[in-house]
Amino acid sequence: MKETLTRIDSLMSGIYKDYMKFFKYMGVGVIGTAADWLVFYALIGLADIFYMYAVAMSYVVGMVINFFLNKHFTFNNKYKKVHFQFLSFAFVALIGLGLNEVLLYAFVHYIFSSSSDLALMASRVIVTFMVFVWNFLANKHTTFKIFQ
Repeated sequence: MKETLTRIDSLMSGIYKDYMKFFKYMGVGVIGTAADWLVFYALIGLADIFYMYAVAMSYVVGMVINFFLNKHFTFNNKYKKVHFQFLSFAFVALIGLGLNEVLLYAFVHYIFSSSSDLALMASRVIVTFMVFVWNFLANKHTTFKIFQ
């Protein structure tokens, strides 16, 4: 068993050296995304807020959760001036939110040509994964690297 794990580690390290951070980031992303989507669907379903506004509000909730979990769990970062890191993280997330809004609108109105619940849900899933990659790379190389 240990030999198999060593081989897997060697293989994964050959593909991407920092693969464990990426998997931790994915795990944290699942938690932040779950919170984001819960708030999103509560806002559009219970509060009847337009989906473009709801996605912006729910995205902020996910961003705050992701920041603190990534700082402490994924990157094990001890930098004390959290406000500087948070501003960097928020800047990256703001660009991610812009991507999220533009891509979500494009998927709903041009690719699926429907604002049905199914089209909206499928669009959110696809767009979330696309923006996830941007956020990981940008935060890895700025927020949690510069502010150590």
